[in-house]
Amino acid sequence: GLYFRGLDYECFISLLYGHPATRGPASPDEVLLAADITAFRPERRALYKELLIDGDEAAYLFEPLYLESPDGEPATETRVRLDVDEFIASAWAQGVRFGIDVAAVGAGFDVDKAERRIVARSLPYVPGKDAEVCELAPGLHRNNAPRRLLGDRVDLRQFETRYPQVAAGLRLVRKNPRTPGTDGRNLAGQALPPPLSKDFDLASLAGPGTRISHEDDGEYLLTTVCGFLNIDRQSNQFSITDKIISHEGVSVRTTGDLLLTGEEYEQHGEIQEKRVVQCRSITAYADVYGRIISTGGLVRLQKNLVGGSASNDDGDIVVEGMASGASLTALAGCINVKRADNCVLLARQVIVGQATNCNIVADELTIEVAEACALAAQTTRLGSSRARRELDNVLLLLLPDLSAYDTKLSSLRGKRAATDKAIAAHRARMDVLRNDKEVANYLALAQRLRNHEATLSADQQVGWRRLSALVAPTLRSLSQLSELVKELATESEAFGKQIDAVLAAREEACSKLNCDIARIEGETRVSALLPRPADVPLHALPGKELKARLRRTDAATRLLFAGHAGQFSWSYRSRPA
Repeated sequence: GLYFRGLDYECFISLLYGHPATRGPASPDEVLLAADITAFRPERRALYKELLIDGDEAAYLFEPLYLESPDGEPATETRVRLDVDEFIASAWAQGVRFGIDVAAVGAGFDVDKAERRIVARSLPYVPGKDAEVCELAPGLHRNNAPRRLLGDRVDLRQFETRYPQVAAGLRLVRKNPRTPGTDGRNLAGQALPPPLSKDFDLASLAGPGTRISHEDDGEYLLTTVCGFLNIDRQSNQFSITDKIISHEGVSVRTTGDLLLTGEEYEQHGEIQEKRVVQCRSITAYADVYGRIISTGGLVRLQKNLVGGSASNDDGDIVVEGMASGASLTALAGCINVKRADNCVLLARQVIVGQATNCNIVADELTIEVAEACALAAQTTRLGSSRARRELDNVLLLLLPDLSAYDTKLSSLRGKRAATDKAIAAHRARMDVLRNDKEVANYLALAQRLRNHEATLSADQQVGWRRLSALVAPTLRSLSQLSELVKELATESEAFGKQIDAVLAAREEACSKLNCDIARIEGETRVSALLPRPADVPLHALPGKELKARLRRTDAATRLLFAGHAGQFSWSYRSRPA
């Protein structure tokens, strides 16, 4: 066989396999590969033993070699020198066609005793890099650190960031594309391809409120609307919604107390005891044991409110389950509860399916079944009134304080009377001026002249001008008095309209006061209560004081009914104003 003498092994491997690790980027088109091609004589080939191939490595047993004497004994003084180029050719014939360590082979030829050394290694592949998502927008993840307050203080009940809010056009993430790996080589020179890097479609992460943007420097996921960022845990999909949606509940561990700025909040988990949620609108799909404070919108609890509270400054509260031991307040709205036990309800309007041992204050109250409750309202409609465990049902009908209306009416009527009196005085003065002889003659002649019933001669016109000059001051006074009477008449008419409006408002306030109880099935007491201006409003009383006030009988109350059976209907009739 033949072999390369003076072989540049690295250049040989580079030319053979094109491997970048052994060939520089600026390699010339013509390279020196070897000095010559020489015959590999059999006696020289016999000097090289077989390689020991073990997986990705090949080893060789190096030992000193000596020429044999004519009698067959080795001549120790004459050492046989091995050649690297011959070794490469021998290894090639044994199937090792890549990865020979030329330096290790050369060093092995100089050993003084038998020694096994690794002379070739395969080249492992270099794995590529999977495509990945690079987060760009700050605050994409919830921050459970305690919320920082002014003055380097922290609130341990609230977390720093729970529901990230983003603006339209914001870059959320960038896709870093996958990069391919580099092939390796085994000892036989066969390619070892790396596994294919994983890829994904960025569009699969784009949910509602987002879009994909293909730009020169990469592929981005952008927001298209303002709202709250939601990342689905299962699909990893990004979406922007106009409401906050949570499935984890509200507790010390998950969220802490919440102070939310969104228009709508959905909570699918429990709101645990002593936790506070401040928001605009909320729909709770699980039981609520904590406090809900809403600034408006609708508070909807689809299950139960137990031991907690719910308030809405400018909206309604709906409890589709049961309220037990809870406090509900909606002074500007309506509270609608299917069942309430041992609760305090304060609202403009209250609608309850069944109320037991509750204290309720409202302008308008509707209850299908009331048991042992203390109620106060202007308009009351009960389907059934029952006592429970010797505790009767108490109803207070809140009579309107008409003193403000009466005071206003008295003031307006006094002003109108004074105006009418002034009008009469001015008209009397006008009559006196008109009855003056010269003024009366002037006015009569002026009327005849306007009607073309008389004409004046030249001498008469002189006298007419003299008379006109004489009565001119009186005529000016009459004109001024006439204008003044018109102004006062307009004022009097306005006072009359204001009086009518106050009377209508007074009548409307009185017309709302009525009470209807369809069935009385237990001890029931109905009284009328005239609140005094100095009294604290019922809705502002603490719980115990409210209960005591609703059940107390004193000089401010007037008993209308007391009994345990029958029905009751009553309407308020006010005294004439």
